[in-house]
Amino acid sequence: MVDNLPLQMTKLEILQKTGLNVFTPDDLMVLWQSSDKRSVHESIKDYIRRGRMFSVRRGIYLLDKKYDAFEIAQKLISPSYISHYTALAYHGIIFQKYSEIHSFAPYSKLVTLDGNKYIYHKLNEEIFTIQDGLIITDKYTIAGPERAICDTLYLNKSVAFDNLRNIDTSKLINISKIYNNKRLEDEINVLILGIK
Repeated sequence: MVDNLPLQMTKLEILQKTGLNVFTPDDLMVLWQSSDKRSVHESIKDYIRRGRMFSVRRGIYLLDKKYDAFEIAQKLISPSYISHYTALAYHGIIFQKYSEIHSFAPYSKLVTLDGNKYIYHKLNEEIFTIQDGLIITDKYTIAGPERAICDTLYLNKSVAFDNLRNIDTSKLINISKIYNNKRLEDEINVLILGIK
């Protein structure tokens, strides 16, 4: 929510002041303090006609055609959070960069948009809803280093990591317990022996 906005600001100016570039009609309803979905959709259509907004996909809009792929990943499937190889590379835990954006969500899906692939891996709801180890920003949510390691080992057995120097081993152990998976906990214990 944007505080202390003058009444004469246009809806577009309110949106611009937030710094958001990727948004949905629901985001705009909250931001513009409107319960009238139809009015919000009409405003979106008007701004698109005038070239002030862009539709990237049905229900997802941009202020600027240059966008952060992490922001789009968060909006394509909501709720979701960025993890797996994408978060590992982001945190410098693996050195190989993947062109796809990997996320976890309540269901699996592959979405291709503007030549980019967004891969959503299913994570059981009991695990997915636990926020331990997640970094929540204004624009997206990404797994922290320890959560990304656990997510990846939960999904794939025996993954090689390039850089574990800055890993908090006690945090890694605590996060591994949320999965209620003995194989994962054993792999984490072996991994920690290699760190020390």
